[in-house]
Amino acid sequence: MYREFDSNTEPGIIQTEEKKKTGTDRRVARTKRSVRMALIKLLASKPLGEITVTELARAADINRKTFYNYYSDVSMVVDEIENEIAEDFASAIHDIDFREISREPSEIFLTLARLIEKDLEFYANVFAAEGQASLLQKIVAPLKQQLWISFSDQIGPDRGDLAEFEFLLEYAVSGMIAVYQKWFNTGRKQDIEDLSRKLSVLTFNGINGLSLL
Repeated sequence: MYREFDSNTEPGIIQTEEKKKTGTDRRVARTKRSVRMALIKLLASKPLGEITVTELARAADINRKTFYNYYSDVSMVVDEIENEIAEDFASAIHDIDFREISREPSEIFLTLARLIEKDLEFYANVFAAEGQASLLQKIVAPLKQQLWISFSDQIGPDRGDLAEFEFLLEYAVSGMIAVYQKWFNTGRKQDIEDLSRKLSVLTFNGINGLSLL
């Protein structure tokens, strides 16, 4: 698509405007990420209801005016974090073939492990928020939802597998979140993909399955 401009407009001016816009977009993205990261770090030490805009802005190294350019309050930042996580999960599991899961169940865990590896700083702070059940629930809920949607779309609503999958999903996701939280909070010493494979075996084959590795 070509941008229309009159004969008096020089191409160089248009390129300059586009560069300025790109630069602005990047600054906005950096600022909003700083705010999200600052909120997650604050949540590691105090409840959401006790975090003020002033405190959050200070932690993100911005002023209150800049904060209000993007958000109306602290809860709006939480909503953005939730949406970002949901979108990341939806994108990550989009190509998983759930009809093959019974043959290679570790694919779910490995896919999510690779997602976490792409932004370790972000998720390290998320999982460091021990005791913040509300924040972890914002990870668990969209993850279970996206896995359920993908599975039911591929398998079909009339299959008896759906009822069984619902219980397995609850068990697997809750266990996975607990394991990854422990992994982050104990120094990330193990390889996360190897840990994910073992978690998969434990989920689908029980403790005896680990002896076969």
